[in-house]
Amino acid sequence: MRSVWVNAAACVLGAASAATSAQEDFSYGRRLYLDKAQCAYCHGWAGDGAGDGQSNGGAANLRQSRLNRAQLILVIQCGRPGTAMPHFDESAYRDKPCYGMNEAEVGARKPALPPGSTLQPREAEAVADYLLGKFIGRGAITRAECEESFGKGARSCTEYPPKL
Repeated sequence: MRSVWVNAAACVLGAASAATSAQEDFSYGRRLYLDKAQCAYCHGWAGDGAGDGQSNGGAANLRQSRLNRAQLILVIQCGRPGTAMPHFDESAYRDKPCYGMNEAEVGARKPALPPGSTLQPREAEAVADYLLGKFIGRGAITRAECEESFGKGARSCTEYPPKL
């Protein structure tokens, strides 16, 4: 009987540790999303495409996206040819083909480098994991999500429904 309790306790501690680890992973991806890559400038703090008023507009609503992890990483690293989505891999198109095209083949449609920093592959992966964990397929923003970002009771969060 004692071994059953020990195993149960180990499972509970393991689950708690995994949850903490996932939150830490999201924390790293969130910092990259908000600060280093400045994705929120165009995509918005909640990934809904409602970026900063000074952005060029037209950013994808990531909450409605159906991209999988590999596709997200590709878009982050290679950008989207012919759109304002920059490529965050400094060697994209030049040293490494993207979407099956090199620099000559993509031509004038080559996405620009980001205005801020480029990302290392592990950083692009962390951003993709953050997007999958917090935005992709989520639908409309909830008050709980807003309060997670801006603090419990934040006035700006009252415009969002408590739950959907």
